[in-house]
Order: sequence, then structure tokens, then C-alpha cells
Amino acid sequence: MAPVSDHLVLYDLSFLENSSFPYDYPENESTPCCSSPPCSHDFSLTFDLAFLPTCYSLLFFFGLLGNGAVAAVLLRQPQALSGTDTFLLHLALADMLLVLTLPLWAVQAAHQWVFGSGLCKVAGALFNINFYAGAFLLACISFDRYLNIVHATQLYRRGPRTHVVLTCVVVWGLCLLLALPDLLFLSAQHEPRLNTTRCFHNFPQTGRTALNILQFLVGFLFPLLIMAYCYTHILLVLLGSRGQRRLRAMRVVVTVVVAFALCWTPYHLAILVDILIDLNAVSRDCERESRLDVAKSITSGLGYVHCCLNPLLYAFVGVKFRGQMQMLLARLGCRGQEALLRPTPSSSRRDSSWSETTEASYSGL
Repeated sequence: MAPVSDHLVLYDLSFLENSSFPYDYPENESTPCCSSPPCSHDFSLTFDLAFLPTCYSLLFFFGLLGNGAVAAVLLRQPQALSGTDTFLLHLALADMLLVLTLPLWAVQAAHQWVFGSGLCKVAGALFNINFYAGAFLLACISFDRYLNIVHATQLYRRGPRTHVVLTCVVVWGLCLLLALPDLLFLSAQHEPRLNTTRCFHNFPQTGRTALNILQFLVGFLFPLLIMAYCYTHILLVLLGSRGQRRLRAMRVVVTVVVAFALCWTPYHLAILVDILIDLNAVSRDCERESRLDVAKSITSGLGYVHCCLNPLLYAFVGVKFRGQMQMLLARLGCRGQEALLRPTPSSSRRDSSWSETTEASYSGL
């Protein structure tokens, strides 16, 4: 998020621009809060110019490649998808759509927003829709595995397929609702102080603070609490079991929740500090705000790395997936990669395409 009331609120989508560019609302010019000169953010501007375009470009490439591979494998047999596999397909699509917006923000960081207000609204809404979708779908996967392993209830696996479809529709509908502020208030506007055009929200500071709080609670804290609750109970069950497959399942469970927490917690802690500054709970300080802007740029990049990790965490750890990827690569003429993706002999007996956690839950744990 951008800093506080002495600067121009340049839309960072809370995650992507994290812009340290100065802002200034016309109505603020006469208010007591803004009587002091605006902070200089030359350092954070220079850092963003060097860091963001490179970071977004790399994440675009690897995120599109990894999630595209997951989607390609899953879509080879769409009729055979389990509930977890369906969530993983939607997760891969959400991650792909999110990283597809990154080149636009890379251009803005390197130069300015050159795509007009229409694409500003669409790209901003699309980014946030898929950010929320990623978090919610991870929570759905956690809850599905919790039911399978802890309660031996396979809601999405043996119930009507409409259950998982309806869940996905609700998730995407909720994400679209949460992105309405972007569709309504985002626009490409010229910032005279920087002599550049940026894509940002056209509403008062209080609206930006409210969005920060909403994204922190709904897009991070709530899904994280669901995952922590579900995976804690899953671990308790797995620790009480024996066998190598259960141990592998436990490693995957720990990796899943730790990866989400490590990737997104630093950014949202920075956003929490930004919220406290906006609410005047933390005193304003130009040097502190400049360091905070740099921290948000770095930690947002770390958060986007999670989009590239999802294929590894939810797919490439699955033995059956490696076998399916091997066949896909062979059809594409990439036979030299078969050794890297060769499945173990037992992979044909595994019920899920994806992870040892799902395998354990479906094998009577």
C-alpha cells in the first residue's frame, strides 16, 4: 500500500504496485494534517524502478509455466477429477490469471500506466479477484483434506459433483464481489508532481485504509486461520499413524501451511503497519514510511512467489502427477525429461493425482 496522507495514493492493488509515489488529495490541501511539506520518496522510487519490473517479469514467466503445466495435466482427463483436483485446477487458473497482470504493473513501475482507464479497472479487478481466489481455494483444499483425514468424510469425492462446482462458483462470486471497488474506483490519472500517469483508486484516504483492512482480514488472516486449524488436526492424526506414506503426508502438510505463511506474512505485516499509520496509531515519519515502501515492494514480490510454489507444493510432490507429466512431455517430443519425472512403481495404485496427503486420506487413514 502507498504511504499516508502526505503522499499521492497511487494504486498498488495493495499487493502489486506498493507504490511509494507521493500522493495528494485536493481536499487535503486545506486540512491541518497536511500542512507540513510532503515526504520525499526518491529512495523508494529508485528501488521500485530497479526491483519491480525484474521481479514481476520473472514471476510472470515461472508462474505461467508452472501453473500452465498443472492445468495441462489436469485438463487431459477432466471427467476423472476428484474434489481436491478440481480445487487445484481452479487454483492453477487463478494463479495464472494473477501473474498475467504482472507485465502491466511492470510497465507502470518502469515507466507509467499507458493502457488507459478501462484496462486499469479490468487489470486491477482481475488481479484482486485471483488473489482472493488463491487464498480461498487453499482454504477449501485444507477443509477438504481435514474432512477426509480427520473425520473420514469425503464430501467432494463421493458426493454429487455439483458440490465442488457449487463451492467453486461461490468462491469466484465472492472474489468478484470483493473486487467491486476496483471496477468502480480504479482509473488512470495523471500525477503532476511526478509528471506521470498511474493506475490508482480515486477515493479518499479512508477508503484506502478500509480496503487495506479488508484485504488483511479476508485475504490473509481468515484463510490462514482455516489452514492452521485444519492442518493442525491433520498433523495430530498423522502423528498417531505409522508407515512411510503417512510420514510423507506429514511433510507435505507442514510444507503447505508453512509456505503460505512464509510467503504472505511479511507483506501483510507491512500492510498492518501501514494501517496503523493511516489510523494515526503510529506517528508519521518520512524515513520510516520510505523504508516501509521498500519493505512492501520486497515482501509483495515474496508473496507472488507463492503463485510459482503452488505447482510444486500441490502437484510435483505427487508421484502420479509426475507420471502424467512424463506422458504429456513424451507426446510433445520431450523424451529427454522422462527420467526426471519417472513415477515409482506404486504410483498406479494411488487414487489422487496430487499429493501424498490426499493419498493418505483416501487409503483409509
